[in-house]
Amino acid sequence: MKRDFELNSNGDVVIADGDISTVSASDEMNQRIRTTLQTRLDEFEPEDGPMGLTRENALGKAYNEDFLREDIEDVITEQVDERIDIREINFDKDEALRTLTVEIKYVLPNDDDVQTVSTNLGDDG
Repeated sequence: MKRDFELNSNGDVVIADGDISTVSASDEMNQRIRTTLQTRLDEFEPEDGPMGLTRENALGKAYNEDFLREDIEDVITEQVDERIDIREINFDKDEALRTLTVEIKYVLPNDDDVQTVSTNLGDDG
C-alpha cells in the first residue's frame, strides 16, 4: 500500500503533534488525482515524464466539457494509475468567481467502492 505526505488545501505538508501526517489507500489516491489535476502541464519537469493537466479545454473561451472530460481521463490513466476505472466526471463552472470545480467518481482495482474526489482547477487570470 502506498503512503504519501498529507497535503492541505494549499498544497502544504500537514504537521500534527510535531510529525508529518501521512495518507494511504483511497485518501492517497484522491490526493494524487487532485495534485495532478491542479498542476498545469509542464509546470514541473519530473524525472518520470510529464505531469499535470493542460488548461486549453478547461478555462477561458476554449472551455469544452467533452474535450476536458477526455483530458482528465487521459491524465488520470496516464499519469496517476492506468487501472483506475473512471465512472463519472461532473463540472461546476462559476463564471462570476472564475472557478471550475471538477468531481470525479472512480473505482480502484480490486475494489467495488466508488471513490469521489473533487478539486478546483482555478482561474485563468
